[in-house]
Amino acid sequence: MVHGRDRELRVIGHFATDLDPTVLVVRGLSGIGKTSTVLHALKQVGAGSSAVRVVRPCSSRPSAHDLDNSRRVDLSAWSVPDDPADGPGFDAAGFLRAVSVWAGDGGSGPRVLFVDDVGVLTAERARWLQHLADEAYGQDWRVIAAVRSIAVEALSDDVEVLELGPLDRMSLRRALATEISAPVAADVVEHLRWWSAGNPRLALELAGSLSAAELCGDVSWTGPETVGSAARRSYRAMLAGLDPATMTALATAPLGGASAARQDGRSSVRHPLLALLCKEVRSADGQVDGRDALAPDRGPTDAGALLRILDGLHLEELPARAWAAVAAAPDPHLAARAVGVSLMTGRAWRDHAGGSLVPDGVGAEWTDHLWWRDLTGVGAEARAAGARVAEALLCLEDTGGLPDPGALRADLRLIGRTPGQDWVGVDIQVRALLTLGDVVGARGLLADHSGATPDRAVAEIVARDLAAARVAAFDGRAVDVRTHLAHATELRPSVDAWLPARGMRASADAVVDGTVPGSTMPAQAGSWSARVLGEYAADLGAAHLVVGQAEGAVALLTIALEHCAWPYRGRVQVRCDLVESVMASTPPGRVGPRAQRLLDPPVAPEERSTPDVAAAYARLDALLADDGVPSVAFETALHAPSAPMSPWQRVRMLVAYGRYAVTRGGRATGNAMLDEARTLVRLAGMAGWLRGIDVFLAEADASGGAGPEWEVLGTHEREMVKLAVHGATNSQIAQATFVSERTVVNRLRRAYATLGIRDRRDLVRLAETRPPAWLAGG
Repeated sequence: MVHGRDRELRVIGHFATDLDPTVLVVRGLSGIGKTSTVLHALKQVGAGSSAVRVVRPCSSRPSAHDLDNSRRVDLSAWSVPDDPADGPGFDAAGFLRAVSVWAGDGGSGPRVLFVDDVGVLTAERARWLQHLADEAYGQDWRVIAAVRSIAVEALSDDVEVLELGPLDRMSLRRALATEISAPVAADVVEHLRWWSAGNPRLALELAGSLSAAELCGDVSWTGPETVGSAARRSYRAMLAGLDPATMTALATAPLGGASAARQDGRSSVRHPLLALLCKEVRSADGQVDGRDALAPDRGPTDAGALLRILDGLHLEELPARAWAAVAAAPDPHLAARAVGVSLMTGRAWRDHAGGSLVPDGVGAEWTDHLWWRDLTGVGAEARAAGARVAEALLCLEDTGGLPDPGALRADLRLIGRTPGQDWVGVDIQVRALLTLGDVVGARGLLADHSGATPDRAVAEIVARDLAAARVAAFDGRAVDVRTHLAHATELRPSVDAWLPARGMRASADAVVDGTVPGSTMPAQAGSWSARVLGEYAADLGAAHLVVGQAEGAVALLTIALEHCAWPYRGRVQVRCDLVESVMASTPPGRVGPRAQRLLDPPVAPEERSTPDVAAAYARLDALLADDGVPSVAFETALHAPSAPMSPWQRVRMLVAYGRYAVTRGGRATGNAMLDEARTLVRLAGMAGWLRGIDVFLAEADASGGAGPEWEVLGTHEREMVKLAVHGATNSQIAQATFVSERTVVNRLRRAYATLGIRDRRDLVRLAETRPPAWLAGG
């Protein structure tokens, strides 16, 4: 595959189909993609069967091949070895006649002679190439040559040079993805690009020497220690042409990688691998210490090294007892980053169980580093609020309790307005605000602090994307969730394995595509905090509810609220999901106290103040208010909400109550709501809901309209039910069945409980929508 060469492909294609009798020289170092680019361009313009590639033209055994390399002809009879004085000596006319005869008619495409791997284009080779082009043009051939470098100062006006430069980052990333099965982190691609000077073959050689953990950024990699064979071939001529002073300067140049080059101006080394070759040569001569060109290796328990690991999210590089290592170097900045990464990823340090997440000896100021990169403009009041927020969130992480939500809300608003914030801290604040139901505050915080700022660590950039994904998930913007997660995993592919990202992706995939969540058991469950396990279960439960798997949703959402009383989706929305799941999976009339308990503990008004959360709370309240009776609360929330709800919440309202109505005998009303929901989800990009609606209706149809509860009724109860459905009073039923009126009341109550309804009005509705055969026949 050819990536990032669109302009060059157009130039070559135009030359191959033009009538101007010139020679096109494609120049670039070995491995830069000269051959693949020319071949791809020729095939694009229809020269796949009419073009010929000449291989090893400057040797004693040149040969011609078709572009697919399936046929070959030896051309050595028309060539003699390269002569330094005169260049390659050969009979150009005979050479071309042999190629023409071998090529035959060659189809209807342009006839192009691609002279590959000329090497260094000296003055003699330039004359030879021009002579070949003159002969070729007379026989209706065009000539393209590939060279590594041009030694002659001035070329003929009949020679056009096309330079193949380094690939940009995105093109190199696509090239690596084509050849390597493992994902490659964006910053690792940048390092590979810097070290290879954008040469795809050299980048692939470097990537091939890396482990999977190094490729995806879980272990840091800043550059090679030795030069590979492809790089030696590529730089052989350049190395041979260096004078001793230049070679010594390159050998002593610091090579700290792409990021170091950007930070301290060391990018003047255009070809780092050539510099590494110079270092090898000078080290062999004893003139240069080979170790001083690379960054020093630091011990794993050094505070600076640990901070570098956490900033870069090189989490597999952490020592086995990570928290012990952090505690051994009680640095406030290091402690803040360790706490921030733990809260962001949900990873629980294996040696942290039962102890404080903040090691002793770091001092109270560690919370300043959790929230701010720069304390300029941050007053004492805001710093004190930051300390209180950190204490409250660590308490929530350890115990699951939040003693004073109002105080936390006030402190978050205070620190949210301050400048110079760290994006890891912003992510933690966003999750806390969503926990409290304050999506407006979370959106505002992101808007205030998500602008482009140079020199952000990988941990900060990933944190910003996770924060934006959480807000989008809270709002029901599933497509945006996937976009933000994709950006985060581009930088760190292992983010996909983190429980917060896995849960959000599962929920988003269910909404957008109707994807049924896979296995719910996370790998290494003991490595994740209880809070994150609860939020993961809440996300999976929401996904199961979307695709119509209500029973699975009940189990997951119950676990979610047991493990995390304050999920990032907010207590209102997670409880509402659980109520919908219970209603959809429980026979009518049997929800009772079980669902009512879902309202405990009560949700404060502040947690349901925004329009969407208020709509969700109205839905929850409506579903629980009148089991089996058309809900006035629902009608009010749907048709006259206190504030405009989003399409997401309206879909939730329609689907929830549509399911509710169908389950309780109101098929016509339920179908109308579900049909409206179908239309809305198609318009709003939430087609995954269609799967859940179809599954639900298929299950309702499979029940045959009458549930098995009708058949449970005894003979006497059936007789009384028939009379009641036809309008008989209790007294009339008593007279007809020769029992007391009290017996009639008791037996009808038992029948109502069996059928999952509450009163005679429900009985009449159920008989109209789902009548049993014995009732219709009687």
